[in-house]
Amino acid sequence: INPFRIEGQKTIGWEILQDLDWRAPDWIVLPAGNLGNTSAIGKAMLEAFEGGWIDKLPRIASVQASGANPFYRGFAEGFRERIAIQAETIASAIRIGDPVSWDKARAVIERTNGVVTEVTDEAILEAKAMIDGAGIGCEPASACALAGARRLRSEGLIGRDETVVGILTGNLLKDPEIVMKNVEREHGSRMIEIDARIEDVARVLG
Repeated sequence: INPFRIEGQKTIGWEILQDLDWRAPDWIVLPAGNLGNTSAIGKAMLEAFEGGWIDKLPRIASVQASGANPFYRGFAEGFRERIAIQAETIASAIRIGDPVSWDKARAVIERTNGVVTEVTDEAILEAKAMIDGAGIGCEPASACALAGARRLRSEGLIGRDETVVGILTGNLLKDPEIVMKNVEREHGSRMIEIDARIEDVARVLG
């Protein structure tokens, strides 16, 4: 609704290109709920390409949770109509059944030869465990980026030698309840409570 928010989110696109020395990646994969990031980052890539700052357009891949997938359903049907659903997923940040930025995001997907895919909650938690295990940490919605990239790679859409940028949109602490509920499932161990002191952290880690 607020165009200034989209312009602000667009700076993520500039940072991606800056970090890659203005060599565009083959793919940008990101979680998709209200579709603001798809719209904004896609807008940045289109502007960079049209301005001659990059020599190719990255393909944008928007990833939705299977229980909150109206944009994926629309894409699968060739965007014949705008779809709204009752959304349900563990990924609370993208638990959205009627995305605000549908039209803008659709234009981005079409102009970048992009794709929209979906991933299950189980795949989201598996990807989250991998990200958390790498010492980065993210909320479940963010893990959609990795889960989606893995699916697209397994389906052969993302090639072995292609450059892929995945966007983590939320910090681990944005949805700590999922960590609390799944620590045993993910790591096979009980939750350990300690005081917020470096000495206690060192003691637990051994």
